[in-house]
Amino acid sequence: FFNIFVKIVTMKKIIFFLPLILLFNSCDFETGGCTDPLAYNYESFADFDDGTCLFIGCTDPVAINYNTLYNNNIPLCIYSSDVVFFEDVAAATYFDMLGIQFLDIYVEGTYVGTLQANLGFTYVPNCFPEDPDAVHFAIEWENSQTTSFTWTVRDEFGQIQYQGTDAIIANDCLAMELTWKKIQEYQQSLK
Repeated sequence: FFNIFVKIVTMKKIIFFLPLILLFNSCDFETGGCTDPLAYNYESFADFDDGTCLFIGCTDPVAINYNTLYNNNIPLCIYSSDVVFFEDVAAATYFDMLGIQFLDIYVEGTYVGTLQANLGFTYVPNCFPEDPDAVHFAIEWENSQTTSFTWTVRDEFGQIQYQGTDAIIANDCLAMELTWKKIQEYQQSLK
């Protein structure tokens, strides 16, 4: 009787566990991960791509996004440079005689700062530390270590006093001196 009882209990266990065993054997457990061998975080064991691949975007050490990791949309290299605008003494004297007090600086149509029109510099201010009387800003661009930018200087009445296009190099400090000579050249170009 004891042997029959053991066989029945064993059969019940087998019947109970058999569906669980069949269920586990019929399921395929897939592992997600990065399946792109070119990705920084490639996972050879991954069965499917779960969208976590990371790629190194810019490989130019001069760029501000050098060796930055990106998911999908890998941007171009991004470069930056500092610029400082200031006036020479002759230009400040000219604006003082005209009664012009302020000059607004625009780069690519965007306002970046205001100069006191009657304050001329006898030296070239550095980008750092910033001189509070000069206009300091940074320019960012993509795809090349050099670029050019367009700038405009307007007085407080909205009249353009200076205008030009200048080249800039990544990681540079470009000193933009607004001189009396530039005023004369600009005025001649309008005639």
